[in-house]
Amino acid sequence: MDPTDLKAELAERLANGTAVDAETFNAICFLLTRALDGLELSVPEAAPLVRRLLRVAGRVVIDTGMPDSSAEVWPNTKQMALEWIDEALRALGYEARPSQVS
Repeated sequence: MDPTDLKAELAERLANGTAVDAETFNAICFLLTRALDGLELSVPEAAPLVRRLLRVAGRVVIDTGMPDSSAEVWPNTKQMALEWIDEALRALGYEARPSQVS
């Protein structure tokens, strides 16, 4: 989708109160990742983290929010999301790990 078309479509949907579908949400996440390039963040390491989180959000919505989405994909989607988040955190010296549930 052309970014100009997406921006116009999003503006129209928001103005009309129309819900955003999963594909549009994913495309918006993509546009936002590109918008990061134009921002001067006080902490340069923040941009890759935000970029990865937006990528995760878009993917989760695509996997679970499409008309033909199935709950059966959730375990794989969740695992992928956790792996991508862990990779982003490791670049900052942290890691995502399971909590101790009793």
